[in-house]
Amino acid sequence: MQIDMTRPSKLYRYSERKWLERSLNFGEFRLRPASDYKNHETDHARHDDELIRVSKSPANTVTITVEGTGQQLKPIGEIVYQSEVGTNYLTICFSEIWDELLFQDFPGTDACLVIHDVETFAERFHAEAQSALLEWGGIDAPVVYGGDSPLGAVFSKPLPFILQKEWRFAWRPPVPIHHIEPITISIGSIANIAEIIERPRLEPHI
Repeated sequence: MQIDMTRPSKLYRYSERKWLERSLNFGEFRLRPASDYKNHETDHARHDDELIRVSKSPANTVTITVEGTGQQLKPIGEIVYQSEVGTNYLTICFSEIWDELLFQDFPGTDACLVIHDVETFAERFHAEAQSALLEWGGIDAPVVYGGDSPLGAVFSKPLPFILQKEWRFAWRPPVPIHHIEPITISIGSIANIAEIIERPRLEPHI
């Protein structure tokens, strides 16, 4: 499976305006540990185990071959696959699309930061993150839904999240770490390459 690493023409970050204004004016962004997302039990759009990925295949699509004898076995019931990242890591998520329904998915969201020059933004972002996270490996790429990304479990998510169309930035430590504190980085004002759009108001039904 190949993955298209071409960055989208725009990126969208749905959040509260008070935080997005700091992103726009100061280039402030908070990188969160992947382990945090599992704690959002009441936030279905964010609640996910980012350290373990589980996928399933119907039994009739799988054949198991015994190594050495070549004997083929047909499984009974669904086949469950589990992929582990092996370490905690830092991440921040954007969307590739403008979708008014995403305002409803993320509680408290009242605005969206639209980044118009993604290449400039991404290069500045990586440069600043790299200076704060020495020897960490950083990458940004699209998330694959309902399957395995060639980039591993970090960029793979369950199919129910597919409408988010996520573009993810992630930084992995040089050695496995269980506990990581969130960090805030600042890349300077991005007002010349981005804007904030208010959440559209719903028209009342008459």
